Amino acid sequence: MVSIPYLDEADLGPLADAAASWRALPAKYESLQSEFDKRVINHLKGHWEGDAAEAAFVTMAKVRTEYENAAVEAGRIGKLLQDAHTEFAAYQKQLRALLDEARDDHYKVHDDGRVEDVDPRQDSPTASGTPGLAEERQDKLDSLVSRLTRVLEQATAADEAASAALERDANGDSQSFNTRVYTTLDDVEVDQASALMNKKGRLTAAETTKLNLLLSANKKDPEFSRDFAVKTGADNVLSKYNELMSPPAGTTLSKAELAQLKELKANLGTTIGTATTSDDHRKGGPDPAVTKFQDELLAAGRRDFNANPTESSYGLNGYQLTSSLMSEGKWDTDFLQDYGDDLITAERNGANAGQNPDAYWGGSHSLGTTNIGALDPMAGYMDALGHNPEASTEFFTSDTTVDGEKVDHYDYLMKDRHWPEGAGYTGDAKNPSGYDNLGHALESAVTGHSYDSSPSADTPAHNEKQAALMERVVQSVSEDDELAHDGMQDSLGRMAGEYMPDIHQALTNDQSGNKDQFYPVSGDQAQLDERDTSRFLMTVGKDPDGYAAINLGESAYTSNLIDYHLQHPEAFDGSTETAMREISRSSGEVQGSIAIGRRESDIGTGVEADKAYNGAMGRAGSYASGIVGTGIGVGTSFIATPAVGAGVGGLATTVTGDLINQMVEGTQRDTLGDKVYSSGADWENAKLSTSAVLQDAYRGSAEAQGKGEVADYNNILANEVEQGFHSAESNLEGYGQDKRGTGQG
Repeated sequence: MVSIPYLDEADLGPLADAAASWRALPAKYESLQSEFDKRVINHLKGHWEGDAAEAAFVTMAKVRTEYENAAVEAGRIGKLLQDAHTEFAAYQKQLRALLDEARDDHYKVHDDGRVEDVDPRQDSPTASGTPGLAEERQDKLDSLVSRLTRVLEQATAADEAASAALERDANGDSQSFNTRVYTTLDDVEVDQASALMNKKGRLTAAETTKLNLLLSANKKDPEFSRDFAVKTGADNVLSKYNELMSPPAGTTLSKAELAQLKELKANLGTTIGTATTSDDHRKGGPDPAVTKFQDELLAAGRRDFNANPTESSYGLNGYQLTSSLMSEGKWDTDFLQDYGDDLITAERNGANAGQNPDAYWGGSHSLGTTNIGALDPMAGYMDALGHNPEASTEFFTSDTTVDGEKVDHYDYLMKDRHWPEGAGYTGDAKNPSGYDNLGHALESAVTGHSYDSSPSADTPAHNEKQAALMERVVQSVSEDDELAHDGMQDSLGRMAGEYMPDIHQALTNDQSGNKDQFYPVSGDQAQLDERDTSRFLMTVGKDPDGYAAINLGESAYTSNLIDYHLQHPEAFDGSTETAMREISRSSGEVQGSIAIGRRESDIGTGVEADKAYNGAMGRAGSYASGIVGTGIGVGTSFIATPAVGAGVGGLATTVTGDLINQMVEGTQRDTLGDKVYSSGADWENAKLSTSAVLQDAYRGSAEAQGKGEVADYNNILANEVEQGFHSAESNLEGYGQDKRGTGQG
């Protein structure tokens, strides 16, 4: 690997000079050729005849061709060296920018790539205790390490490619000039990676490392990815991947080797995904070569790949291998639709033959012998949808026709499909089935962003299909809470967190027709009713991660909403006090509903339950930071009020941002007798915590806006929260009775 000092201190001047010298040679060779024609060939023509003359003119023609070839080779070498200089200079510039960024932000970058936080604020008890500081510093450090590693990988791949290109003798034993010299490092790297994928027999450890480096350095480069995929071919991609993930019986892999294979899975999957999207903006429509590759990949799903035929007569299905790769990167929208239709058709045909997915996909084992990836292809496909919101929304709102029968995608996956159980299906012991992956796909489908990224101020407003799908999810879980399967509740909670305006409108008691003023919705609204919404919240609240997402999402929303109404009293036709009362009561009903879910969960009581729920609050921290930025709902225009004293400790934050950071960290507060922002250890604590959040949100915003005395609102807000909790309890007695009667609660 190219080191930081090597790249930082490299003098690229001689390389630029060499490139210029080689680029000047073609003109010199062309001049020599012209002189040879004039002084030798043309001078002898018409003056020399016979056998000797004929033989001489043949030789002279070869010499003339060599001048041409020399000019071509020199020109191509000049282009190669110029490309190398351009790439190395770009990587050096990126590295130096990162080093400057690290230095300015008080991080020390060591020569071996380690990054150390040397922020002097860590020596100050006051500054180091600033809410969110530790997480922010760690996030920045991780980002620096990731970006430094990527630059060094790209520089290393370019360095090795340049060396290989210059040492390459495409003419073999011929002594002629080489007119097939590479002109770009990208072409070299494509050929190197493709050659490794097409190699007959297993890769050595060194070759696997080399392949990993090439793919990691270029996985998001559309041109490289496209050329690599086309040159390798779909069958060879899947065959070599299967071979890598399925070493012969008795092979013992070290932790480092397993880690490298996991990295290779991610790099190869991302590269192929990038290849499928490489023609998205191509003038003239889809690239025929990319379309052909995608068609081959679809066809490969219907055949088997066996890496060890002498050990077993059974291999892995193409769908299993493709889906395993598909869980990484972002894949083409249209291809995902076709692939999903094919996959459901294959499963339904298997069901018609009496096989459920357990049997059809080969029992409860993981992909290959390395336990990397999912054996159930639907799991990887769901993650592919989870990374492509457009494809996910389209898929869950459409259907497939199998043997003349329409199969609704949502109903099949959410209600009808038997999801195989066993940790091997996902390669994750914490995810015993593919329901986690199903949650990822649904999350991206209704929110409009990938499941593993947080919402932000740039997240677009919900569209009609997204809102309608959210309605369907809420209704489904309300009607049958067993559909909120273990593994997907965190996604359901985050989905609810991003539909808070819609949820609050569903729960409001307002009879004046002002709910659109209380809870503005940008874009299309999910038409939710109180019964389904209450039951949905109670169900998801039973799970710690689902609870945490809703708790933080709702707290961020109502805190921003209080700030909004204080900033814009004209937004509601009535008084600000009426708006504060309505928001607090509705907030109490949401928080009360999930508190009921927690109370009725089967996790346990006391210390065990507290640990589970408080741990979930910590895990939801990054999501909470993102949800703060959505203001009063995705797609809305809202500038939050900066917190009083923002910038202390170097952190500029808003009233809501500061409050959510404290919630995640469980910071103690003084307002209510040293109470704690709680995940709801019991019913009373849940009420006190909800009141504390709203009171602090009001006080922080009002004081920052200079609105004077705000203490009078403490009792008003707390009383309305109390009413909201009573409403939630009443909903349990009313809407929850049939659930209790069926044993589903």
